[in-house]
Amino acid sequence: MPLCFLRRRCGRRLAADPVAALQYGKTNGYPPLIGLIRQRLKEKQHITCGENELLITTGSQQGLEMFAKILVNEGDTVLVEEPAFIGSLNAFRSAGAELIGVPMTAEGMDLEALDRLLTAHPETRFVYTISTSNNPTGISMPAEKRAAFYEIIKKHRVLAAEDDPYCELRFCGEIIPPIKSMDTCGQVVYFGSFSKILAPGLRVGYVCADASIIKQLSMAKQTADLQTPALPQMMIVNYVRNNDLDDHIRLLRDCYARKCGVMLEAINRYFPAGVTHTVPDGGLFLWCDLNNGVDTNEFIRAALSRQVAFVPGYAFMVDQSVKQSSLRLNFSALPAEKIAEGVQRLGSLLNG
Repeated sequence: MPLCFLRRRCGRRLAADPVAALQYGKTNGYPPLIGLIRQRLKEKQHITCGENELLITTGSQQGLEMFAKILVNEGDTVLVEEPAFIGSLNAFRSAGAELIGVPMTAEGMDLEALDRLLTAHPETRFVYTISTSNNPTGISMPAEKRAAFYEIIKKHRVLAAEDDPYCELRFCGEIIPPIKSMDTCGQVVYFGSFSKILAPGLRVGYVCADASIIKQLSMAKQTADLQTPALPQMMIVNYVRNNDLDDHIRLLRDCYARKCGVMLEAINRYFPAGVTHTVPDGGLFLWCDLNNGVDTNEFIRAALSRQVAFVPGYAFMVDQSVKQSSLRLNFSALPAEKIAEGVQRLGSLLNG
């Protein structure tokens, strides 16, 4: 995180314009930030987004929760890739959704399964995916599969929620344009965030969608919190205007690529031969399956006794009561030597 700059800019922004920073603002967001996001979406993601097609949210989590709120009634069907981000699953559950999992492959969502499930459930309200560096697996959907995904949702006339917080953190290969970039029918609702490229505590995310959906989301936001605080929005604008955000993101990619490499090397060295794992091309996570009948919800107790934490696989599943031998490992926060040591400790438990 660019802490020094953000610390300075926070004080200067308050001193320069305290009323604008601390008074109520517009529900849809700080206009200079809206303009900045629209420009960046066009340049980096090939997404054309009008002024009335963008809403600033208090983190992308709020956008996902409000999206479910405006679309889902108790018992409505929502299809989600499985495993899927626990925060999104819980947001959809809180709206009363009946979740159905779509299996993941090594290249993202199983599109044949998606097509079958949409045929069997024509009442589906929307399909949820993290198309790039999926949380928790780290898997990215290739460009040709994104095009096929879009054709499927067009055929079934269903909305898609594309959650894309890791799009610029791809450290192997070029950035793949989001599914939203090919959306000509207004069927893809795109969720972005500054949490992973600047600072999560700023709580600034955004939704890009058809104007009719943004209008409904704006009404939902008015009842939720009126507006995303102006000060962090101003801080982001000031940072981008006075720094090279792309250069900062390149540093992040290099950092995460190194740490991911350390984790993969340690897994291959210390974990038993039967363990399988994903090989991320970006993002912050990878997914392991111990493949030995161990329930990782129980295994974590032994791991915590060795001062190592991970997230058990059940947390990312539609049915959380089913035992899982899988787990998510995070390589973003700790220094490389701690990552290797943590994996070694887990390996000693698995081998013991």
